[in-house]
Amino acid sequence: MQLLINTLSENICSITINELSCIYIRICYAIIQQIEPGITFTFIFEKENKQILNNYLLDNNKIELENYITDIYNSSKNTHILYIIKEYYYDHKNRSLVDYKHYLEHLSYFKCHEIILSKQYSFKSDKYLILGIIKKYGRLFIFLNNDLKEIKEILLVAVSNSGLILEYASEEFRNDKEIVLAAVNNDGKALKYASKKLKKDKEIVLTAIKNDPGAVEYAFNSLKGDKTIMLTAINMCGILLYYASEQLQNDREIVLAAVKNNGNALFYASEELKRNKEIVLNAVIQNCSALEYASEELKEDKEIVLAAVNLKYYSL
Repeated sequence: MQLLINTLSENICSITINELSCIYIRICYAIIQQIEPGITFTFIFEKENKQILNNYLLDNNKIELENYITDIYNSSKNTHILYIIKEYYYDHKNRSLVDYKHYLEHLSYFKCHEIILSKQYSFKSDKYLILGIIKKYGRLFIFLNNDLKEIKEILLVAVSNSGLILEYASEEFRNDKEIVLAAVNNDGKALKYASKKLKKDKEIVLTAIKNDPGAVEYAFNSLKGDKTIMLTAINMCGILLYYASEQLQNDREIVLAAVKNNGNALFYASEELKRNKEIVLNAVIQNCSALEYASEELKEDKEIVLAAVNLKYYSL
């Protein structure tokens, strides 16, 4: 069987296959001998009427290619064409294909910025260069060509590296749960740029809050009345009781958790709970200045006043 390996415009090499041993290595070696220095490549082949890309460099998924070659080797077809996409190194230096990954890993921010601003690239021919740069420096996403900003694979890499890039995503992607989840997992405040629908999504909001409790500010109002959501936030930052619904600001468990974390959260408690001795005492023990927010009668309570005085004395 003869295997022809072409790009879309030129023949790269021709291999006659008499046996299948080490076929992946033999194919790659033959290609390396034929193409000019400074190029990496991706295989394209058809299997079950679908085009499959086999990335030689990064995925190293030779099993699919070997299975494919075995199938056509055992078929009655005598000649088969395997296409490749060639990718040029940006600086055109002579490196081995394996070194391409290291080339991407060691590009400086300045060089990456220069490459992105040059606009002399396309996703089809420079896929791994672009993804490598965005993986290193997600903020460079904002300088990409508009057509590249609409490619989900690129945006997913960008928001995983820098969640606030979600601000520059299209409305469609701001409503894409996979994209938004990756963004808030990197930076909770990216929740600010999620669609209204996803600001109502409990999984996304919890992920955002666990990453940055202040993200509760951007949750949909209905979730600010959710006990699980608010407990998660105030256990990390009690002062966020400010964002809780009125009902939760009057919830003993919620307010107690808030003042134990930050005594001054008492300021946002309901008037009823400002008259609750247990709540006020815990607030004052955490921060003596919280006494200012207690009800008038509890400001005169001997035990509470003593706790505040002792705490202030020992903190001097």
